[in-house]
Amino acid sequence: MIGLFFPNGRTLVFAVFFTLFLSGIYIPIAADCGTIKMGGTGSALGTMSQVAEAFRKSHPDINVVVLPSLGSGGGIKAVLHGAIDIGLSTRELTAKEKEQGGKAVIYSKTPFFFATSLKTDCPIDLSTQQVVDIYTGFTESWPCGQPIRLILRSERKEDTILMKAISPAMKKAVEVALSCKGMIYAVTDQEALDRIERLPGALGTTTLGQYLSEKRPIKPLSLDGVGPTVENLANGSYHHFVTHRLVTGPSLSPSAQQFIDYLFSSEGRLLLVGLGHLVVEETPRF
Repeated sequence: MIGLFFPNGRTLVFAVFFTLFLSGIYIPIAADCGTIKMGGTGSALGTMSQVAEAFRKSHPDINVVVLPSLGSGGGIKAVLHGAIDIGLSTRELTAKEKEQGGKAVIYSKTPFFFATSLKTDCPIDLSTQQVVDIYTGFTESWPCGQPIRLILRSERKEDTILMKAISPAMKKAVEVALSCKGMIYAVTDQEALDRIERLPGALGTTTLGQYLSEKRPIKPLSLDGVGPTVENLANGSYHHFVTHRLVTGPSLSPSAQQFIDYLFSSEGRLLLVGLGHLVVEETPRF
């Protein structure tokens, strides 16, 4: 998680390498072809940990290490500098990253939704207008009277970008919330869910993939009467989702290619669907 706290690319890359070194898993890829190291966006870590566990059953000679959250940018930098084999990203590669040999393929989409820790029977499924009222501060309490405590992400985080894309009114509401002093922020995807779990009346955002894979005791909320399910995402009735990508560098080890092949196999696809992902139809090749 160190990489997320550094503002510039060079320091971030150093932090990634230093974190791996201290944790005892920074081993040059060429010297250990039986080990796969992957990392990046926190929203994908729980799913990849479960896929890795299933993969090991049929590939006991290959060790898979899923690192703590590096963020999408941190995962991409780590791949391009040879610190890890596979990066996990919610964003596309930049032109510069592609020039450095970076390659990315989409492996799934997973519903993005609002969630709360509220453990009462009061009706709390939301409409877009209700969310707008909450983020602008017009609505400060749940219907049962419990104060609402917003969990925010920074301006550049995928959660914030996706919330702004819901509607023009929602974009303005999020900007109002971000401008308020004393708001509660979460740096990583895991920290966001930790805060949603622990703070009474909390309201924040997450993905179905992270929620299911990490088995979090939170309540997913419908939006405008539509639940954040894989089925609703597939049939087009639910419109909010995070796109997940695998990222590799100029070269790919045989072990990493075997893991990618497994991820897109029928067994891997079924596992992804069970963990809240809508998988791509075709098997991509790097």
